[in-house]
Amino acid sequence: MTEQNALVWEGGTIVAVRPVPVPESRPGWVAVDVAYAGICGSDLHIAAGEHVRAQPGIVLGHEFVGHLGEPYGDLPAGHPVFVNPTVHCGVCDACLAGRTNVCRTLTLVGIDYPGGIAPRTVVPGYGIYPLPLDVDLVAAAMIEPLAVAVRAVRRSGLAVGNRTHVLGGGPIGCLVSMVAVAAGATVTMSEPSESRRKYATDLGITIVESPQDLGNGADVVFDASGQSAVAGELLRWVRVAGTAVIVGAYKPGLHGVDLLSVMFAETTIIGTRIYSRSDIEAAIDLVTADRLDAHRLISTIFPLNDAVAALDSLRRGEGMKVLIEPGQARAA
Repeated sequence: MTEQNALVWEGGTIVAVRPVPVPESRPGWVAVDVAYAGICGSDLHIAAGEHVRAQPGIVLGHEFVGHLGEPYGDLPAGHPVFVNPTVHCGVCDACLAGRTNVCRTLTLVGIDYPGGIAPRTVVPGYGIYPLPLDVDLVAAAMIEPLAVAVRAVRRSGLAVGNRTHVLGGGPIGCLVSMVAVAAGATVTMSEPSESRRKYATDLGITIVESPQDLGNGADVVFDASGQSAVAGELLRWVRVAGTAVIVGAYKPGLHGVDLLSVMFAETTIIGTRIYSRSDIEAAIDLVTADRLDAHRLISTIFPLNDAVAALDSLRRGEGMKVLIEPGQARAA
């Protein structure tokens, strides 16, 4: 059996680059040769043994771009593509309503199926989005997280001139800030990490220390932190009759939001989950038309053999968005 090297979660807190079988295309699924794959918070949760669905032996990586490994539809092998890694059932109420991002049994390549931190993976054909032949695939590697930010801003109902605050200065928080600015908002951010504050200020985002710095609060607050301590303080950042958008993924359970305050202030709380087709298309346009410099968040590109070191670097809080370049590494 042909094998390739890939970044694999072995269980517990153990990850390794080791040989795995090269996945084969099957009806409805198509092979993609991965050019670049991003590492995100979900990968760190899996690598820490904290993800509820991931099983030991899974190849990590759900943020990736590359080239078709075989013809698909009217596209020839080798055509550059972005991949939507989500896998939906197509028959639940959400899917039938066109909201596949909240499918009741939603699964993902890189969590439930072998992912993209490998030279080749296979994905559902409906997840293939063709890119221009001259696309910069390094920049295109930011399409997936950018689509998350696009959906969050769209879900918020943000209007030109709104005062907006972002809690959490990781890649998603920074991308939400950039999209909000592009939509006409004024944006501030709070983030405890000094290195992430530096990234944010380099992007032109103003850092504030406490809700008092915003006076009466922000019109729209995006919680991109996923931290219980932040959830307990969330409403302090929102003006009366303002909107809070939950972008960061929280662990299951209650997280201390004062619902009486929600009622008294008529606060709107909105959830947002990954992206829809139109969000992906908007993110592709923003990247390929060079309308948003999302690639500025890319701090390091590691070869596949150094992927474990890349994970360790992110665990230590170093850098911002890290990419892996799988190359054509085949195991003997």
